[in-house]
Amino acid sequence: MKLITKVVVDHFRSIRHQEIGDFSNFTSLAGLNNSGKSNLLRAVNAFFSGHTDICDPLDFQRDYFCHDARSKKAKRISITIKFDLPDNFKFPKRVKDAEDLLSRSFAIRKVWDRDSRVPQYYLNDSEDELDQTRRSGVDKFLSLIAFRYIPNRVIPVDVIRNERKALRDVLIRRMGPKAREQHGAFETIRATSVNLITDLQDLVQGACPDVGSIRLATPASWQDLVFAFGYKFMVRESEIDDVAQGSGIQSLLMFETLSLIDRDFRQRFGWRQASIWAIEEPESSLHSSLEASISEYLRNLSTKESNRLQILCTTHSDLILQYSDRVVFAEMEDGRTLFRSMGDKASILQEAAKLGISRWAHPILRDPLNPVILVEGKYDCAFLEQALRLLAPQRTINVSYVGRLQGGDATGGDKHLQSYVKNNASAIKSRPHSAPVIALLDWDAARRVNEFKKGFESSDPYQVKAWPENACNPELDRSFHGIERHMPDRIIDLADQTANIIFKRGRAKAIPKDADYGKFKEAVFGIVQRGIKAEDLVHVEPFLRRLLDSLDLRGGTASCLPEDDDR
Repeated sequence: MKLITKVVVDHFRSIRHQEIGDFSNFTSLAGLNNSGKSNLLRAVNAFFSGHTDICDPLDFQRDYFCHDARSKKAKRISITIKFDLPDNFKFPKRVKDAEDLLSRSFAIRKVWDRDSRVPQYYLNDSEDELDQTRRSGVDKFLSLIAFRYIPNRVIPVDVIRNERKALRDVLIRRMGPKAREQHGAFETIRATSVNLITDLQDLVQGACPDVGSIRLATPASWQDLVFAFGYKFMVRESEIDDVAQGSGIQSLLMFETLSLIDRDFRQRFGWRQASIWAIEEPESSLHSSLEASISEYLRNLSTKESNRLQILCTTHSDLILQYSDRVVFAEMEDGRTLFRSMGDKASILQEAAKLGISRWAHPILRDPLNPVILVEGKYDCAFLEQALRLLAPQRTINVSYVGRLQGGDATGGDKHLQSYVKNNASAIKSRPHSAPVIALLDWDAARRVNEFKKGFESSDPYQVKAWPENACNPELDRSFHGIERHMPDRIIDLADQTANIIFKRGRAKAIPKDADYGKFKEAVFGIVQRGIKAEDLVHVEPFLRRLLDSLDLRGGTASCLPEDDDR
């Protein structure tokens, strides 16, 4: 959820004056230790809670930008946050005055000076301090947002224990009033707790298959109703407390528990409209596969519209950077923190590795939780990406080609793809079996499938397939090369309005040998980039659905398509 879109910080800790814009659903701040990235999270925490850390109120003497401490100018700490409210953010009737004051897009500025115990409030670009009535309206708006600051040194199970009352209340509400009056109420509590954490159990078992069942430790009597919640794990035939689990599993428990509480309060009462989490280094103490699971989990949590959650985090992890939809770099220069952003993910990962922030990630190993389909070039990639979005919008399958993976002047074609696969076989073999690499060749390169398999074992997370002839448009003859032969008449005819090269050979459409086929391909590419329709998949849908069905995205080796179905 995009709620905060810009933050401006003046004279706070290592930040003299910085404006950071374009915050998204899941924004990560990357930087070396002591670069000041956590100070941005602390500034946002001070804005929402008045605290910089969990138990530390903002202290002007400590938190003012030290390099200007001797300046004779008026000393002030200023934190401004710009909000752009999405359509699903509603103002309850009881805070109608806040809606009238703020509208849907606005900036709130809080200012602390040496002598003030509470901050002054300002709205948008005005230099006039808000009076008590309008200040109350701003506070009413802020009360609609559940803000959580999760520092790096926090112990996840302690966070869960601190939320025991909220978690207990969620359980009691889910039971319903009649169940609370029955003698079997505690069996109802137990059963309700099982349903409550179904998603959590799936999440943990996906990350750690050795874990069996998970349950909440619930009370057995009314006297026990004020109890400290925890989780019980069944590992083989023993039940183990959550505190005995590793930090990675504890982190998953913590995030899912907080999400459950935030969702429940919003759905049951409506007085909280959104949540914002500021997390320091969520990847801490995790092994690589669990780091990937946490990264994907946070991305999915923040992008699912019904969760109404925005996440800001600091990180040293290339996986967090990959799964974030916005990355900001923090650097220390002359004793002050500077923030800058970059565009595409490949450049971001290269820059992070060059600066020593994160490890270098081999392109074929990025996004280790989801399959990769390698195609011969950008034309195949554009069409297949859009087709998969139409057929499987809830699944993440990465489509790529040599030019995208290597950059520079790398070109397409089956020979270049084979060379890339051969040169990077060790990286391909090291991917998890639940997220294999699939080399998908053009229909006219199907004879080379066995060549592409050389050097790989059947047990490797690697497959080679070719677009089958039965997925071709029967109205197009073999003079149409590559992916274009699978295109529907609508796209082919639109492209020919630009290229003007198609003629009829009998009943089929054909391309002359001396025609400028490159011009035609570019025309098709432009049409595909503007968007394809479901009916444009008329020839390829059966093949692609079999391909999707063959991919087990979370468990075991992805099965191969039967050869008889492909040819």
